[in-house]
Amino acid sequence: NYINTLKDLLNPIGNRSGMIINSAFEDLATPKKLMMVGFNPGGVPSDLMTSIKEDFTRHSKNPSFNALNERWGNHSSGNHPIQLLYQALIKNTELVSGDILKTNIFWQRSADIDKLKIDALLENNCRKGLLLNIKIHQPKSIIFLGHMAAETAKKWADASFNKGDIQYPWGNNQKIKFYSMKFDDHRVKAFSIPHPSRFGFGSNMYRLAAILKAANKCDIELKIHGHG
Repeated sequence: NYINTLKDLLNPIGNRSGMIINSAFEDLATPKKLMMVGFNPGGVPSDLMTSIKEDFTRHSKNPSFNALNERWGNHSSGNHPIQLLYQALIKNTELVSGDILKTNIFWQRSADIDKLKIDALLENNCRKGLLLNIKIHQPKSIIFLGHMAAETAKKWADASFNKGDIQYPWGNNQKIKFYSMKFDDHRVKAFSIPHPSRFGFGSNMYRLAAILKAANKCDIELKIHGHG
C-alpha cells in the first residue's frame, strides 16, 4: 500500500520540522501529468511549522487539504511564488490540480538550502520517497524548482541526459534546463527553472512565457488563448 510505505519512510525522521507532500492526499496514487519538485520546504509562519509526521497527519485527516493554498513565509495564503507558479500552470495549460503532485527532494525544513543538514537517514528515506512517488504516479513531466533539486534527482536516477536549455529573461544569464531521465523503467521529460523564491516571474509575462514554453517542450499542452 502506497500510503503505508510512505508512512514507513517518514516515521524515522517524523519528528523533524518539515512537509512531505503538498498536494491533496485525495489526488494521490493516480497518474500525474506533472510533478513539481522543490529542494526542501522553507520557512513558514511558526503556527504552521509542522513536523514531518504532523504534516502527514493533517493531510491524512483531511484528504482534500492542499498546502499549496495555505500561508507560506511572509506571503498571504496562496501568494508564495511557488503557489503562484502552480496557479499559473493550471490557468495556462491543460493541467488541473489533480494532475499535479507537489513534493520536495528532501522533506526536512530549513530557512534556506545552505542551512539544510543532509544526514544519511534523511537522504536514504527521501530518495526512496521520490522513487516511490515516480513509480506510483508515473509523471509525464517533472518541473524542478531550482537547478539544485534537478542535480540531486539526476544522481538518484538510473539514467539522466542533459537536453539543452533556453533563456529565462532575468539578468545574470539565467537558464531553464532540460533533461531526459529514467527512474526504474519510467522515462520522463524534465526541466528545471531558476528557483521561484528568488527568481519568480512576478508580473513579468516574458518570464512566465519562458516557463510555459519549457512545460510545452516537456509534453504539457498549453491552452490556446484567443486574441484581444
